[in-house]
Amino acid sequence: MSIENLRTKFDKYPQKYLEHKSELAGCTFVFTDQKIPEEFYADFIQLARAQKIHEKFTGIYNGDVVNVTEGRSVTHFKYRMPSISDEYERHQKKLFSISKKIRETGYEKVVFFGIGGSQLGPAFVGEALVNNFYDKACLITGSDPDEYADKLAGVNLDKCCFIVASKSFSTLETLNSFEEVTNKKFLSNTYAVTAAPRLAEDYGIHKDNIISFDINVGGRFSIWSPISILLSIFLGEDAYKEFLEGGHLADLELLENEYESIIMKLSCQDIFHNNILSNQTSVLLNYDWKLRNFSRYAQQLEMESNGKSVDIKGDESLVDTNPIIWGGYGPESQHSFYQLLYQGTKDFNIYLIAQINSTKLNYLQFLGQQQSLVEGTDKELESYRQTKIRRLTTVLLDQISPRTVGALMAIWENKTILNSLIWNINAFDQWGVELGKLNTKKFSGES
Repeated sequence: MSIENLRTKFDKYPQKYLEHKSELAGCTFVFTDQKIPEEFYADFIQLARAQKIHEKFTGIYNGDVVNVTEGRSVTHFKYRMPSISDEYERHQKKLFSISKKIRETGYEKVVFFGIGGSQLGPAFVGEALVNNFYDKACLITGSDPDEYADKLAGVNLDKCCFIVASKSFSTLETLNSFEEVTNKKFLSNTYAVTAAPRLAEDYGIHKDNIISFDINVGGRFSIWSPISILLSIFLGEDAYKEFLEGGHLADLELLENEYESIIMKLSCQDIFHNNILSNQTSVLLNYDWKLRNFSRYAQQLEMESNGKSVDIKGDESLVDTNPIIWGGYGPESQHSFYQLLYQGTKDFNIYLIAQINSTKLNYLQFLGQQQSLVEGTDKELESYRQTKIRRLTTVLLDQISPRTVGALMAIWENKTILNSLIWNINAFDQWGVELGKLNTKKFSGES
């Protein structure tokens, strides 16, 4: 059994579809509207078993060296386990201690410097869980002075603290923007979150203000490490641990349910669209303002992990790998690109995500758009009024809480890892990104 076998058999599958609805840590996934043939799903599971996908995921979880190009294991799981090693416990204790110090000092604003995984995860979690997040925090993401001029207009830097989040503590944009903003005048109330504490100390940050994390934690998976310090600062230790618990529940669901896992079904959906239907994009549409940027987080997670054209052995991949990930805030997107979803010639792998709340207009919009996309228009209407019938999965959150947000993010991570195993690629390196960094340094005169 192979992906090509699945593609060849597709037209012969009976039109009896997988009808499935499952809940995980307050997140309910409804697959019914995907119209995935039951026999295709059975064949996908047969393929996954033959490739030992679950066994490979378990090996990754347990610390096998799977990032073969860098000779590293993958350790972000360890931060969200209920029982953690002494090393990770030290990292968390330092995180909670510094978070409490910052919280009790009463700074007017926390200015956070980070990019990529050191920004997209913390930004999404902050937006989702912290009320008035941007009144309390300013996230500087890049190298354009206009960004920090706009974001820090009217802010008294003397009454701020500063956090530099960089795994390598050599990220050009992050250090450059920190220096442009502060001129390194506020080092006594500057904190670093990094896997390279010696470099941070050499830079001038006091060792008591440095929080370490494991170098084997990939940037796009680093939200489970002390990189998520903003959550700890603004909501405290209990909420932070609840977030980690949600992530761990997603791990347990896959580890325990194996090939019957919800996350295995999500991977099946992605393979179905990408490799059988040849849909080149996945669309994530969130109907809650607090979740508005989940698609940006997922975009980096999936495209940086699985945007690869060589397999685990370094040979050219014989299958299509990751689709383009895009999306947006549903109520806004309805007045932007939904016309293409309804009547365009392209097709899509669609996820609709919402918190269940029957009294809010945005949830009623979610229900209306779901029905419209899966049922379409009356066939008796004029052709210019008729819409396409779309396949989609709905994701319903019983509430937006640290637990549900943690579960949602870890589910997406684990789905991404399963996809990489099906495609037989390395989800944990990013050599294309590294080339861009190298050439930028050439132009900046650093090498």
